[in-house]
Amino acid sequence: MDAGLVFRAVLKSIALPPIGPLVAIVGGFCLRGRWRSIAGSLIIGGCATLLLLSLPVVADALALWVERTPPNLVSAATPRAIVVLSGGIRTNAGSAGYFEGADVRPVTLTRLAAGARLSRQTGLPLLVSGGRVEDGPTEAAVMAAVLDKAFGIQARFREERSRNTHENAIESAAVLRDAGIGSVYLVTSALHIPRAVDEFRSAGLSVSPYPVAGPQSVPKGVYAWLPHPWALEESHAALYEVFGRALKGAIGHD
Repeated sequence: MDAGLVFRAVLKSIALPPIGPLVAIVGGFCLRGRWRSIAGSLIIGGCATLLLLSLPVVADALALWVERTPPNLVSAATPRAIVVLSGGIRTNAGSAGYFEGADVRPVTLTRLAAGARLSRQTGLPLLVSGGRVEDGPTEAAVMAAVLDKAFGIQARFREERSRNTHENAIESAAVLRDAGIGSVYLVTSALHIPRAVDEFRSAGLSVSPYPVAGPQSVPKGVYAWLPHPWALEESHAALYEVFGRALKGAIGHD
């Protein structure tokens, strides 16, 4: 893994929830002896941030804000293939794993299910995109195995070199260009669509976005105000996109 990739991964891990607020809380406890007012603010702020980001009403509102997309989301060309982006794999899945003890993470499975459905509807070939960040199989290899064994669909193409969204676009475009394909449906999470569409269009592809798993509106009712682990995960994903766009502008592609 190159130094730049490690630096960005560590930076995002420290800045984003739950680690970011926890760092503030720990920092507050460390400062109690000398700067009590600052320490109290850090502790209260960190706890309040974790609580708020764990509320479905806050998580969905944040997701809807991040999902705001550029006005031109319709492809000018008829798609000739479907690209499904990886959302991560688990390499220690044990005997239940679909490929050498590995399995896709839930967000990747959701994207694959949508891609499989779209492929059945359109008859278009599928490309799965995702390389290897650490030791183990490529994400595209695991995705292809899940498509075959769980959905009965063969991935026509695999892109196995990318490690982030920018590389997803560059490497996928190269694979598709060799096959004479320049227009695609792009399947990824609704939160990821704005950044992914921008990257794939910059790589020279005509893109029809196919967002999945995004909220339609801010939830109402009692349960919307009760903390849930999935809400914290959604808040993390939304802030990850914000952070990814900021990193792209400040220190390069992500």
